[in-house]
Amino acid sequence: MSQKQKRKNRKQQDNRRSCPHCSSGAETFRYMDSIFLFDVDLAREIVSDGREPIELEPDDVRYSVDTSRIYEQHLDHVNPKYPGIIAHIWYPEPDGNVLHGHVLVDGHHRAARCLRDELPYYVHILSEEESRTILLKAPDIDAILASLECDSPEAVATA
Repeated sequence: MSQKQKRKNRKQQDNRRSCPHCSSGAETFRYMDSIFLFDVDLAREIVSDGREPIELEPDDVRYSVDTSRIYEQHLDHVNPKYPGIIAHIWYPEPDGNVLHGHVLVDGHHRAARCLRDELPYYVHILSEEESRTILLKAPDIDAILASLECDSPEAVATA
């Protein structure tokens, strides 16, 4: 490794240590004012099974970034080669409808960096069962579906 590369690596490590957004320890993701809470560490463990990531459409990447809190000073610290993770969510509306959609639960800063650097952004998509597994907090969708006399999320509207 050249001296220039060593200096660059050292500078990046120093920047990571001083970045208030570089975290260590358990990682979670909150969505919709903490109505949903996801276990990101468990999601990462699940997708480490060798599944292939898919490229996320640029409009979807932009939406995920635009609807998140992004810290610009953190972007240079993230490695865009690691795919993000998308989970299924179910949300009850006041009229009794249950919406089914998807949310990026890991990788918002990597997505922002890919947008900034004009790179494609890749994600792993969790199955419905895996998505339920990583939920630490959410509306009780099983009870909602039972009250609607639905026995599966496939019978509800999709967002």
